Formats: sequence, C-alpha cells, structure tokens
Amino acid sequence: MFINVNDYKHKESDTEMIQSALDDAYLSGTTVIIPKHNERTNKDMWEIDKTIMLNNETTIVLQNAHLRLADGAVCNMFSNKNARTAIALSEEGTQKNIHIMGIGKAVLDGGIHNQMYEDNGITRKVMKKSAHHITENCMMYFQNVENIIIENITIKNSRYWGIYFIYSSYGRVSGIHFESESNVPNQDGVDLGKGCRNFIIEKITGCVGDNIVAINVTGHDIYGPCMGDKRRGDVHNVIIRDLLIYGVGGCSLIRLLNHDGYRIYNIRIENIIEISDCSENDAALAQNPDLTIKTDSDGNILPRRTIIPGEIGYRTESAIIIGESYWYESEAAKHGDTFGISVSNVMTRSRFAVAINNTLMDSSFDNIRLFGNGYMSAYFGQGTVENVSFTNVRYDKDTTPHRDDENIYVEWNNTKTEGYNCVYFNGTNVKNLRFDNMCLNGKIPVVFGGHGKGNVVYNNVNHEDLILSTANGIDVVKL
Repeated sequence: MFINVNDYKHKESDTEMIQSALDDAYLSGTTVIIPKHNERTNKDMWEIDKTIMLNNETTIVLQNAHLRLADGAVCNMFSNKNARTAIALSEEGTQKNIHIMGIGKAVLDGGIHNQMYEDNGITRKVMKKSAHHITENCMMYFQNVENIIIENITIKNSRYWGIYFIYSSYGRVSGIHFESESNVPNQDGVDLGKGCRNFIIEKITGCVGDNIVAINVTGHDIYGPCMGDKRRGDVHNVIIRDLLIYGVGGCSLIRLLNHDGYRIYNIRIENIIEISDCSENDAALAQNPDLTIKTDSDGNILPRRTIIPGEIGYRTESAIIIGESYWYESEAAKHGDTFGISVSNVMTRSRFAVAINNTLMDSSFDNIRLFGNGYMSAYFGQGTVENVSFTNVRYDKDTTPHRDDENIYVEWNNTKTEGYNCVYFNGTNVKNLRFDNMCLNGKIPVVFGGHGKGNVVYNNVNHEDLILSTANGIDVVKL
C-alpha cells in the first residue's frame, strides 16, 4: 500500500503536494511515492521551494522522479522535522527510521545557484550577511536521526554539500551518483559532522566539486552545535567503501578533519578508485572555485569566468587526507585525537595518495597504488605520527609526477615539499612508522625526504637505483 503524491494535485505547489502526502502517510504508516510525471503541472519535474520535512517512520520512494530546487530558494530539499529545533538537542528529540529510496533514474537537482556561499575566509573576505545558515544550502540535512537509509539517487548541480548528517547514528548511504561541475564552491558529496557514529557510506560514483566523503568535527557551528561534553561530538565507527569517483575542484577525495578537542576514530576506508583520465594538458590541480569566487568591499559577488570541467585538469590534491593545520576555532588537534584509521585498496592519480597532518595513531594503509600523474605516496605534515604502517605501495610503470610537483608550498595549510620524493616529512615527529613492500618505478629519485625527528623502518623497498633517504633528522632503518 502506498500514497501517490499526485493524489494531492489540488494543492498550490509541488512542495505542498509532497508534504501533504508525507503528513498523511505518517498517520497511516504508509509509503509515499513520487512518480516521474507531475499531474498538477503536466511536467516530468517537481519544483521544490521549501524544505520537505520528514517524520519518524517515513519511507519515500522516488520513482524515476526529478526534483529540482526552485530558482532563488534557500532551503534543503529534504530534512528531518526536528532539525534545527531545540528538541533536536535532546535525547527525546531523536527521530528514527527514515528511508529515502530511488527507483530508476531518481534525481535531486540543485538547479541554478542562489548565490549564497560559505564565508570561509580564503578569498571571500567580505560576505553579505544572510538570515540563513549556509547548511540550508545542503541538498539533504539530518540532525539527531537514528536508523536512516538513503539509496539509489543521483545528486546534480549541488548548491553546497550533498548529504549532511550531525549527531546521527546507524545510517547507510548507498548507491549515490554525483554530477557536479565545480561551478560553485564546496560541492561535497556525503559529509558527517559532530556526533555521527555507526555509519556505512558505500557504492558512490560520479564526480563532485570538493570532497567526495568528508568527516568534519571542529568547534565551528557549521559542523553542528557544541553539546558541552565533547565526547558526544566525536565521530567513530564508520565504513567508507566501494567508490568509483573523481573530483573537479582540486580538493581531496576523502577528508578526515578534527580539531578543538574532538576525536575521529575507528574508521574503515576501502576500495577507492579514482576514475578520471589524465592528459599532457593537465594542470597540477583542478581549479578550486573557492579561489575564484571574490567579493567587493560590500560583499557583492564579483563577475567571474565559468569553470569548464576538463579545461584545466581533474587532478585532486590528495586521495585521502587525515588532519589539516588549518580550520580550527581555538586549538589544533592534539596527538591522540585521531586513531584507529584503516585504509586499503586505493587507486589514485592525486598529487598525494595519502596526506597526514597534526596527529595519527594506531592506523594502517595497505595496497596504495598510484597511476597516471600521481605523485607522492605519503605526505606527513607537522605533528606526531605513531604506530602507523604502510604496506604494498605501488607505482605503475608509467606513473610520472606533474612538472609542478617538484616544489610545493601551500601557505594557508602549511603544506611544503622540496624535490621529488615518494615519502616526505615536513617537520614530523615520527614514532614507530613502518613501510613494507614498496614497488617504485624510478620516476621519482628519492624514497624518503624532508625533515623531522624519529625513525622509519622499511622492508622490501626496491630502491637500488634511487636515493634511499635525504630526510634530515629522521633515521631510515632496514628491518
């Protein structure tokens, strides 16, 4: 038994049709179906001008339906009913059992951007004040939801992050296809903010303009409200697997970021394949629209040239980035705040296959493969790395770094390398770091470079025609 949204075609808008169907379904325990054809407008399109609010025990099926955000609207397409209310901060306000499922080609479309951007301080020094929080531009936004499934949906032209969760648990996001053109900043795919736990994010395809999957927990309210006890804001027990993806905004494919006393731990990342092609015309990195949106002194967005995907390459900064030396509110992550990260089966042509900053403990990386113009297998920034192992790191025989990879300096994140190195330390404190079974192709002359303190143990590294180490302050010892 189900309720067809077209049964409400007497309503004044598509949003009212859908919301009325959902409200009635909540009373009867019935599934709601949004079909392809809209009988109210006689179009194969549903225009959403107000957030569709979901109750407990909601199942909604998008049957070849195309939902598009209305021009000028500032709203999420879907959110749970309690989100952004006082009750959402309490255990009593937990909503349960929400299921959004696509059948056939189900599309959530951001349409034309509404010109509301994140004020992140990189290039947009002055932004007009808005009555809306930037997370209202997420396609889907869920706060304090338990047992939530989102599956088999295409998200295109996202105005900000695609699917965003805070203080939610027992979730599964599966079979999501992203179609972004990096024409606006911050087009993340799936993001977990404060307090998320027990999640599976799987079978993700397509491209985004920022991070495909991000776990972000800092003191900033963009990642969820602070709840007093910071342990409630930790993110843990997350599986990210089976991704065939690429980014067109020069960022990282998967990002783990924590600062301000919050922790990220017990994360499993596996089977990540970057699917973009490389060419001789590739830029070192795809152009990040964060760096092209500028404002005048009054906060007005200045005209700019539209980015054309492929025009300047699709290469990303890193496949996996764990920690960054920027973005904190009061203090950077301390050693021990990030631990229990397990990464395996990553195939990438990113500048850095793995980039680690601030802190990482008790973690492992296995079967990391670089191809195309992939460059560095592992970059370590300032901070401490302890009890971390890399096994089975391989460069394809034709893998060649970009001509602009030799010396890298990113001022805002203090990323710095000199020369061509397979592994690089930028002032890193190293404790029990191990590399085992590295197959290098000779295109990068130095295995271990940079500076720091501590020691690295290696075994089965084919470095005979290479310089084993130029690292200053780090002893490299064969097992």
